[in-house]
Amino acid sequence: MVKYLRHTEIDRTRWDLCIENASFETLYPYSWYLDLVSNDWEGLVKGDYEMVMPLTRTKKFGFNFLLQPILAQQLGIFSKNQPDSSEIINFIEAIPPGFRYIDICLNKQNIDLPGKIRQHERVNHELDLKAGKAYNKNTRRNLQKAREYSFIVRGINVIQYLDLKYSAEKRVAVKRDYLQNLFEGLESMKRAQAFGVFLDNKIQSAAILGYANSRVIYMNGCSGEKGKENRSMFVLMDYLIDSSRSRYSIFDFEGSNLPGVARFFEGFGATRTSYPRIVKTKFPFIRTGK
Repeated sequence: MVKYLRHTEIDRTRWDLCIENASFETLYPYSWYLDLVSNDWEGLVKGDYEMVMPLTRTKKFGFNFLLQPILAQQLGIFSKNQPDSSEIINFIEAIPPGFRYIDICLNKQNIDLPGKIRQHERVNHELDLKAGKAYNKNTRRNLQKAREYSFIVRGINVIQYLDLKYSAEKRVAVKRDYLQNLFEGLESMKRAQAFGVFLDNKIQSAAILGYANSRVIYMNGCSGEKGKENRSMFVLMDYLIDSSRSRYSIFDFEGSNLPGVARFFEGFGATRTSYPRIVKTKFPFIRTGK
């Protein structure tokens, strides 16, 4: 039986143990990550925390919405074994009826959805770190050109990262306070680290990595104008991948539905995976298209 638990009713130790032992272990569904992206998140639990599903509630216009938090790419159902179609439908049907609008992403192991659940495919890219390098010709050529510069890669703090991001990008859809709270929160738990690539002591490109137990996640990245010209992101990505090989099994690029970004990730040998997004509404004036 699937039970609905409010935030204060959840046994966080058992919840996190389920995530840690899940067949798809990742950063986003741990209790401490959810605390940073969704105040008072709730959950669906089967049995003695054999299966769990976070519910990231928010309120808009006086109504309860169930929405995917920013930088929490894949949530959904987590368990030691991949859930089958009947288990997925049991969890979806256990979502409390009080949510007037639902727009959430499940995860790559929640793909056995019955036809009556309308879904949209979302794209991720993953690199097997236990395999050898498989960079494509274009990536190797860009790396060769970038290495003509005397770049230095080193760790930076979150403020340095955000300073570059918000000065280099004309429009950032996410508020700076949100990113700072998330990245510094993860950094304080040793679950994230920012890196920058420098030329003549000036930062060119930067990235934030998040650390689950089995995978490292490329959470965010940016380049200044000079960094785009000198291809410094290729050097930084190569460094991040190589430095992750000894400890992690998967380098998770977080994927992209944008063709140009997808090509960049695939150039480093990443393979495409997918996960479902489901949208349900009780508002007749809101469509549930892509």
